[in-house]
Amino acid sequence: MDPITNKKNYFGILLTGILLLIVLKPAQTAEPAILTITIEGVEGRLRENVEAHLGINRLAGEPIPSESRLRWLHARAEDEIRRALQPFGYYRPTIDTELEQTAEGWQARYRIAPGQPARIATVDLRISGEGANDPTFKRIQASLPLTEGDVLEHRRYEDIKQALQSVAAERGYFDARLLTSEIRVDLQANSAFINLHFDTGDRYRLGQITFHQDALAPEFLHRYLNFQPGDPYRASALLNLQSALIDSEYFSRVEVNAPLDRAEDEVIPVDIYLEPLSPRRYTVGLGFGTDTGVRGRFSVEARRINRRGHRYRINLLGSQIRYSLTGEYIIPGADPRTDSYALRTGFSGEDSDVKDSQTALIGVSWQRQEGRWLKVRSLDYQWERFRFGDEEQTTTLLIPRFNWTRVVPEDRLYVTEGSSISLELRGAHDALLSDVTFIQGAARGKWIKTLTEDQDGRIILRGELGTTAISQDFDRLPASLRFFAGGDRSVRGYSLDSIGPRNEADDVIGGKHLVVGSLEYEHRLLENWSVAAFVDSGDAFDDTVDLKTGVGFGVRWLSPVGAVRVDLASGLDEPGDTIRLHLSIGPDL
Repeated sequence: MDPITNKKNYFGILLTGILLLIVLKPAQTAEPAILTITIEGVEGRLRENVEAHLGINRLAGEPIPSESRLRWLHARAEDEIRRALQPFGYYRPTIDTELEQTAEGWQARYRIAPGQPARIATVDLRISGEGANDPTFKRIQASLPLTEGDVLEHRRYEDIKQALQSVAAERGYFDARLLTSEIRVDLQANSAFINLHFDTGDRYRLGQITFHQDALAPEFLHRYLNFQPGDPYRASALLNLQSALIDSEYFSRVEVNAPLDRAEDEVIPVDIYLEPLSPRRYTVGLGFGTDTGVRGRFSVEARRINRRGHRYRINLLGSQIRYSLTGEYIIPGADPRTDSYALRTGFSGEDSDVKDSQTALIGVSWQRQEGRWLKVRSLDYQWERFRFGDEEQTTTLLIPRFNWTRVVPEDRLYVTEGSSISLELRGAHDALLSDVTFIQGAARGKWIKTLTEDQDGRIILRGELGTTAISQDFDRLPASLRFFAGGDRSVRGYSLDSIGPRNEADDVIGGKHLVVGSLEYEHRLLENWSVAAFVDSGDAFDDTVDLKTGVGFGVRWLSPVGAVRVDLASGLDEPGDTIRLHLSIGPDL
């Protein structure tokens, strides 16, 4: 071949390649087409459901995979929008759709006029079978979430069906079934007709009840039962029994089974499997408080000392100013879930800047849980030696006590909203083994409320009231029965029990009456850390109240055993500019 011809061919090939690169380069670097979707005419739940149903919505803001797929999804959009509106009762919408290509990409627009929603014309709920006369099913019929004139909402219709099925399962109608379940919509009249026919079948019964364990007597465990063989099945009764046995603190594992596959003639046997806890529990604790100094606790509890479920507790408490040794022998009542009796004895003492006393007692008590109220009635024979200043006295009393306590919620560690209240009434008469005749009432309460949606701010209110009526000289009333104010859990800014009437030597001797109030605001800064500001005010007095007020601020740390509270407070009625440190640990309520 001619060399000149070869050079021309090479040059032509090179030129062709360059032209191809120039032509192809724009196609390779062109920006991909992006889809923008606009939905008009609906908001809130309607818009959310439309967006969820629209298949094309998944391509919004994304490069278009192909024009044919885009147009196919757009063609489906009108039907998808109609289906999205129907659960809310909109069966006759007007929908305009538009898809166009612009310089910026593709634009899909959907204009929706929902129209008037369909309204309920009739609700025909029929219940047949044994459950037709069951009060629980009758309550469902009487309080339907859909009634005549309401807008048709499919969710509420499904709620009715779910409620029927849930009640049937909870109350033992295991053969229940829906015979008819339909919604008919008259598009011309824009009305809906609901038909639900529910057959409950027969209700199952509970059969033989067997406890599988050897730690406690079966006749004792049967006292925990809130049902008997032959009673109608209730899932809540089985769950309540399981909770009661767990709360009894006798067992480490509790299983209550009523297997449906073992039912015969619609009777289900009940098997209860129990594993006992260790017979004894030992507890050791160590703490510190500015009122008490270093304090420690040791206790031993025998969870069961016989097959009748009897138990005992021994508690030893000690601090720099207080000590006590107490023991209780506890006997479960006729209903051990709520009732118990106790024989108790104890010895305690206090040697502080205000009190010097020793107390011994022996007594009996009866405790009963009624709903959220814990009610305790007790009778104690108490001996107390006490001294204020240089005057020492000894008093014996036979004291009946009535105490009512309510705490909400049960989890008291960190409370966002809750309260506690304790009421007590006690007294004695000198004609009944007592040196003094008196009657005394006391009330203590605490209320916690979260003020912010993020639960970072809490307000805490606390109060105490007490009063005493006594026929003899008040000097005969023991120190443990007098009222004092001041300290970590009373009026901060003042030392423990430093507020109250005084004798001629200026020693605080306690008063007949008590009033204490506290307002605190706490704000969380970190997950387990918060700051607080507070004002406390109160007085222990005989005749005329003279409130002492303390103000301050503090830091809180939510530890695994409760809040650690470190406060700095100043008593406004203390002489000088005293700043007092208060430290306490424990749950909110």
